Amino acid sequence: MADETSNHFELYITGDGTVQVSSDVKLNILHELEKGDLSLTEISKKVSKAQSTISVHLDSMVHDKLISVHDDLQDNRKRYYSLISLPFGKAVQSSDESRELAFKLLTKVAQDPEKMIRTLPRFIFLGFDGMGLNVDPMASILGFIHGAAMSGSLTGETMEDTIDNARNYFRELGFGDVSVYSVKPLTLIIKDSIPLTEGSAKCLIQYAAGFFSRVLEDATGKPYVMVSSEVFGTDYNYVRFVLEPREHKIPLLVERLET
Repeated sequence: MADETSNHFELYITGDGTVQVSSDVKLNILHELEKGDLSLTEISKKVSKAQSTISVHLDSMVHDKLISVHDDLQDNRKRYYSLISLPFGKAVQSSDESRELAFKLLTKVAQDPEKMIRTLPRFIFLGFDGMGLNVDPMASILGFIHGAAMSGSLTGETMEDTIDNARNYFRELGFGDVSVYSVKPLTLIIKDSIPLTEGSAKCLIQYAAGFFSRVLEDATGKPYVMVSSEVFGTDYNYVRFVLEPREHKIPLLVERLET
């Protein structure tokens, strides 16, 4: 049961399809569950709503397969809720500038298949931003999956070798030139040759961070997470992000759809 149509919403992919969520209470619950499993009492405290109110929303979300509920293994009197859906994106202000840049980009490369393929990701990022849909969560996951598909082939003898291999591969894809600002913490800067908007550039950050995180995880055995990022440059074609290792792996959201 999806929420009623609203200009303020987020999209989640479930085992049965895409669900639109516009209720602030439900969105707050979903955002809290992204951090880990919670009980009804814990959710009520974090969302600052009565348990009776939260319970109604939880039942609806379980029905929509946004979340699941299970007994505590050590105390079957307690029940915990888990996020099993996949965040796709959320509604934002549509951008005339992004639509115009997307059209100019497509017009410029449409007659050259090779250039078209290399610039297609940016066209997609611009297109979503132009339509008013922020797809950062999905971009991050797709970048992570892309890195996983490399099956460790970019792993070098040292950390520096691995980063260089990933940088070169990323450049060959046509995503832009990647430079290392610092190794500890690992700070990467991407210079794109294509003008972007701030919204589409943030989507590029998410894809790149997801990709590099998985490459580094394959090389070190430690999961990495993006802790900060920024977009700069008059054409929003410079992005910088910082990756740091995390002690404990958070299950990939894709795996939640398989449970």
